[in-house]
Amino acid sequence: MLLSTFLECISRTKQLPQGIIFCFSGSEYPLTFFYHFILFLKKNDLVIESFNCSNGDVVSIKALLSTMGFFDSTIYYLANFFTLSAKKQQELLEYMHQYAGPHRVLLFSDNVSNSLITTSDKGMRIIALPEEIAPRDYGLVRFLINDNVVQSRTDFSSRLAVRLDSLSLDSACLFAHYELLVGKEVESFFSQWMVHLIEPTNSLFTLSQYFFSKKNKQFFRQWSTISELYLSPFWVTFWADQIWRAYVFCDLMREKKHAEAKKAQYKLPFSFINRDWLTYALDELRNAHHFLSSLDFRVKNGGSEIGLEHFYNQFFDNKFQ
Repeated sequence: MLLSTFLECISRTKQLPQGIIFCFSGSEYPLTFFYHFILFLKKNDLVIESFNCSNGDVVSIKALLSTMGFFDSTIYYLANFFTLSAKKQQELLEYMHQYAGPHRVLLFSDNVSNSLITTSDKGMRIIALPEEIAPRDYGLVRFLINDNVVQSRTDFSSRLAVRLDSLSLDSACLFAHYELLVGKEVESFFSQWMVHLIEPTNSLFTLSQYFFSKKNKQFFRQWSTISELYLSPFWVTFWADQIWRAYVFCDLMREKKHAEAKKAQYKLPFSFINRDWLTYALDELRNAHHFLSSLDFRVKNGGSEIGLEHFYNQFFDNKFQ
């Protein structure tokens, strides 16, 4: 089941869709997202009981699900299910794949097998959680925090889409809180605070990815949001380091020294490691690094900072080839 389909149903009905087991799968547990998801259901009169699975007692979990309580049916949230060993997760998932009640179950697992995904049916719903969602899908998550916004597109969400290419589910929840807080002061929020909310390491990684892929439109959009985080000497050093690493990586890959190249790929974007390195000649990287070395000397001796913008233009216009 698609996450978008699941969330649209929750938003519209304020109830869980048809199904007995709702297994969310992904590589990482989105803590903030699940907190607001469970809270939203409780606010809409669903009685949800949490059971902590961290003690690893499979027998107790099976006993819980098989025992009839005071009510005919209970919705159980198996908290920390993903902390169980892979073997125990698989045992319980196989058990729940055949489970027919009396209760309904919510859980998150980082160990869902492909065979289970292909054989799941309406009794067991598997909802894949992406590591990142597109900003246009921000509205799918926002209702968990701010259910008063009827339209999916707002000024806040539109500005968010311009500045980000993707965001995590937890980040979407965070921005939903800010949207509720800032009200009509959207412009000042994005101009003064947005740059401080984007995690710098991820921002630099994304910037480097666009740089080496020569996606100048996306690069300059990202650059406009983080350029003021650091002074010019940092940026000159940062790009010199990135290009030098790229040069070493390309040289080793062409020499088919894959083991050494793997050690040299640290801090380089995945897109460059996987494919973009093939588009570069060593001379281009060498010339670009030489330009930055000269620029570094000028900047540190009182020269104009406009040289960095000139470097970007030269690079994207292939002038270093």
